[in-house]
Amino acid sequence: MLEYRHPQTGGPVLPTMACMIQLLRPGEHTKAHRHTGSAVYHVVSGAGFSVIDGQRFNWSKGDIFALPPWALHEHANSSASADTVLFSIQDLPVLKALGVYYEEELKENGGHQEVTSTFRPA
Repeated sequence: MLEYRHPQTGGPVLPTMACMIQLLRPGEHTKAHRHTGSAVYHVVSGAGFSVIDGQRFNWSKGDIFALPPWALHEHANSSASADTVLFSIQDLPVLKALGVYYEEELKENGGHQEVTSTFRPA
């Protein structure tokens, strides 16, 4: 994951919001974690899925999905040959400034959640 930084201050691009980009290599599946911040993701390229609090969300290029605070989440690239790129905007800077940011990894089940359902758009 790479965070965009303000070229003059070296801080986040916005005073209260951070912008990040994440590369998922073919077949890559991140381990689950949660944090007090929220995020909105845009799928720049590729296809895959995220598991958020046990629910699987399939996504592909152009999709947008939101991550609520303290939700366990992990992301996976479902392609065996193509990279996936996720862009996110997160409220991390304001939470850190207020001293209320906290992050926790999932240690059980090899760091992966049990999928209990799959989101089906209407």
